[in-house]
Amino acid sequence: MELLGQPGPLRMRDNPLYVAMAIGLLMLPVLLFFRWYENRDVVTGARGPFPAAFGTEAPVAPEHVMRRKTGERALVHGLSVESTTDGARAVNLRTGKEYWRYGRQDEGSGVMSFDVSGRTVVIAYSDSTLVGVDLHTGKRLWREDLGYGKGFRNVSLGAGQALTAAPGAVRAFDERDGRSLWTAKTPKSCSAVGVYAVYALPDHVSAVPVMCNVASLDTDAEQYYLLLGVDNRTGKALWQRLISDPKWAVRGDAHTLAAPNPDTDDSPAVQLLDMSREGATPRADLDTTAWNPVGAGSGTVLLATDAQGNGDGNHDTVLHAYDTEDGRLAWRLKAPTGQEYGSGVIADGRVYLVRQPLLTKADAGRRIQGAELLVLDAATGRALHTLRLPAMTAPDDDVYFMKLDVHQVADGALSLSWRELSTDEQLIITD
Repeated sequence: MELLGQPGPLRMRDNPLYVAMAIGLLMLPVLLFFRWYENRDVVTGARGPFPAAFGTEAPVAPEHVMRRKTGERALVHGLSVESTTDGARAVNLRTGKEYWRYGRQDEGSGVMSFDVSGRTVVIAYSDSTLVGVDLHTGKRLWREDLGYGKGFRNVSLGAGQALTAAPGAVRAFDERDGRSLWTAKTPKSCSAVGVYAVYALPDHVSAVPVMCNVASLDTDAEQYYLLLGVDNRTGKALWQRLISDPKWAVRGDAHTLAAPNPDTDDSPAVQLLDMSREGATPRADLDTTAWNPVGAGSGTVLLATDAQGNGDGNHDTVLHAYDTEDGRLAWRLKAPTGQEYGSGVIADGRVYLVRQPLLTKADAGRRIQGAELLVLDAATGRALHTLRLPAMTAPDDDVYFMKLDVHQVADGALSLSWRELSTDEQLIITD
């Protein structure tokens, strides 16, 4: 019984603590929903049958031209795969329509890099997350939160593995299920690592060029580059070799890397490195006065220079092809007066590159005619096929960048566009 004028027992609904707990319980599902919404995957799924490849090898006599949009893209099967701000998407090359799209809704994380194999797309995000996406369906296969190194991150695919950097190491994940496969330690002097690429070699070896001390701008640690040989079954470090900046290295064939000698800063001396399970050993030097690689593969390294042969000019008017076995000059090809070459790709024993009119700043923004796609025999330089290209609009850039480059040759198709991709014009060409 309550006495008149005396406070009665406090009801639960009148207790501020219980009220706060009740509100919290009611809000929890809402908060969980918003968290799920912000971090959910947005997947369109595949639209129609998986596009077939245009061929099983590089085009022999490319004639069919399709105009498409430019961007950071990878040709694989009948698709063009590109990164987006939140993930990746694939475009059907035959129709130009989006085939699938994958994205994350986390606004605090952007795409830093991506790589593509014949089955998988792996995306590296700025929040230190890797995501594997199935090439056929666009659906997520796996997600790995690395927990370190937020910011820019590179991921490279090779031998069925996705490689990325770890503190003082290189880590490998299975590209299909995301399993952590191995961790290869780098030297103590290489504590902050940046993975540049991966070269899959015979005999279960991956050669991995890395940048050491990538975060050393505010420290005294010297930045340098290493080529690491790793057993890609166990992660055992087999060997290491000091190299020059990997962006100047080109792969001449399955076991040869051509790159400037890091010990000769004032000389264009270029070494051919024989990469194997035993190491990366110099096989020969290229006898060249300039190092401007514009293509490599099928046992050939292709350089371009100006008419004087010193590589100092803006126009690449002479091609020089070197044999990767002994470094000898195999052939030389000079462009007709008033023309020059862009960069190309060597595949299946053939060189694919563009020969175009010499351009100046006055040509910026103009429609350019007279460019031709050349298919050459990589061993001899003999012309195998020529295709006159449709007119294309020159970019509004410096004259140095006004060159049409073949960017990729894969699965029966090739792509070409202006060097700096500063216009929306891209050509996809097939047999």
